[in-house]
Amino acid sequence: MDKDRAELIDILNESISAEYGALFMLPQHMAQVKDADLKKKLQEISRMELEHAEKTAQMILALGGQPVADIPSLRPRNNLQEILEAHLEGERQAIDIYTRAAAKCRDPKLKEALLELKKEEEEHQRILEIAKARLIT
Repeated sequence: MDKDRAELIDILNESISAEYGALFMLPQHMAQVKDADLKKKLQEISRMELEHAEKTAQMILALGGQPVADIPSLRPRNNLQEILEAHLEGERQAIDIYTRAAAKCRDPKLKEALLELKKEEEEHQRILEIAKARLIT
């Protein structure tokens, strides 16, 4: 396996770990959210994060790698501000991962799929930023 492919697989495995980390945190955090609209948005983000993990695992397999996820250590959040900031940080991390993966990718179709995942994470970030701004005002 060439070096670029191996590096791309490593980056995609970072993505799986990040997606599973979000999936682990979201149900705990949704239980603390009172606002029905925000809860619904978080549920949709959770559904999409699971899709992202599955798509990324399929990409890794197609590249000849093995999907591996390390669930990060997650500390509990005590209020909505902390919850939203934790998820915003996760979205920023996911955007960075998909950006790096797309830069390493030589296959145009795979690169397009990675950029689509990045775009979805950017939309999640936008949703969370709006929710956080509403807390402040």
